[in-house]
Parts: sequence; C-alpha cells; structure tokens
Amino acid sequence: MESGDKGLQDPTVTHRLFQLITDMSDDERRTLLKLIDEGLLRGKCRRGHFRKRMRLPLAYANKDAVYQNMTRDISLGGVFICTSIPFQVGDELRILFKTQEKGGVKILGKVARTSKEGIGVRFLSMNDDRKTALMSLTHEP
Repeated sequence: MESGDKGLQDPTVTHRLFQLITDMSDDERRTLLKLIDEGLLRGKCRRGHFRKRMRLPLAYANKDAVYQNMTRDISLGGVFICTSIPFQVGDELRILFKTQEKGGVKILGKVARTSKEGIGVRFLSMNDDRKTALMSLTHEP
C-alpha cells in the first residue's frame, strides 16, 4: 500500500509526518510552515475533512420514513450511508448515531451524492457539542 493510500487517521501517517518534520533543519521547517500558511495544500485535497472508514449503526429519517443501516465512512463534514433506498441529491435527513449517552448524537444532513452502494450525506447542523460527540463516537473501540 502506498503512503497516499493510508487513511490520514492512521497513526502511522501522523508518526511518519512527525519523523520527517523532526529530521528537517530549522530553515526547512520555517519554509514548510510558510508554504502551508500560503496555501500550498489548498485545492490539493478535495474534501474539507478527513474521512475515517468505519461501520457504525445509525438511524435516519426523511419526511416519509425511518431507516436503519450502517456507515461506510464518516468525517466531521458528513457520512456515507450504505443503503439501497433511492434518495435524491438535496433530500434532507435527520440522522441519529446511537451512543452510550441518552439520546445519542442527532445531526441534520443533506444528500450530497448517490451511488449504487449508498448515499453521501453532508452535515448541516454541526456545532461544537455535536463535533465533540461525533469525535468520541469515532474513537470508541
């Protein structure tokens, strides 16, 4: 597997980045920081948030029905839901991620893309509490 194929949540990717930066001279680190500050990576990454491949059970509802399926991957920006239900781009969904805490994590989302494997949903109602709860959920063993 090439290093670009590994998930960025993979601790070995972060470890390798730290190794490379630690091995740089002060001048190289200053140059790297300047390049990043100036937007070196802007436009290179298609997504605003890193995705984590993770199968989580969830419930979601539109105006017609409530469904239950599994995620394929998740980020702070959205989730891919494995489903054969024919949704349309733009459909709004209320999503519930079940957690140990009462009520779980509730997030409003909008279908951003569809495929034969499922739907990509962009989160609409993210606040700091939901982000924290979602990060805790994705770090559970």
